[in-house]
Amino acid sequence: MTHLSTKLIFIAGIAIALVGCNSTPKTNASAMGMNIPSWVTNPTVESGLVASSCVIASNSFSMDKSEAATQARTELASQIETRVSSLQEEYSSKISSMGKAVSQSTFSITTAQLTDQYLRGSKIAKVDYAQLQNIRNLCTMVTLSEEKSKELFAQLIKQAPIKLDPENETLLYLSFMKVENKS
Repeated sequence: MTHLSTKLIFIAGIAIALVGCNSTPKTNASAMGMNIPSWVTNPTVESGLVASSCVIASNSFSMDKSEAATQARTELASQIETRVSSLQEEYSSKISSMGKAVSQSTFSITTAQLTDQYLRGSKIAKVDYAQLQNIRNLCTMVTLSEEKSKELFAQLIKQAPIKLDPENETLLYLSFMKVENKS
């Protein structure tokens, strides 16, 4: 192989490597200069409901923690609304399969009140700093225990005009807890 051929192969190899690198989008947070705990981007708990939120850090840890927790609780409230909406659809479907009709607004009257009441029982499970685009943030993860989630479900079902048998109630509860947040 000649010296010129070796140079051409070397240059072609570098060009291919550069094109390959430039076409790969940066999707890894750490590669983008961000240091985010995994529980922020993917909050999970073994049982119950969970949400996380971050706020730009100021010089007041307690104020930042409170603000991030409030935002996370707002996210929990949104999850509950989504779950209640799904619950209404499934409840109506079960009732109509029994040959009965029911209004779609069955649960919505008390949902806001119950959501507020049960969010007061939520707990801050984790707090940590995260680096997002070179800006320091304080993040919190808030949970609503399985016990509180069951109580909320029981209160919603209690408001229903037509009672279901225990088996159908259990199926509704399992579905209520499985609903993914779509917002």
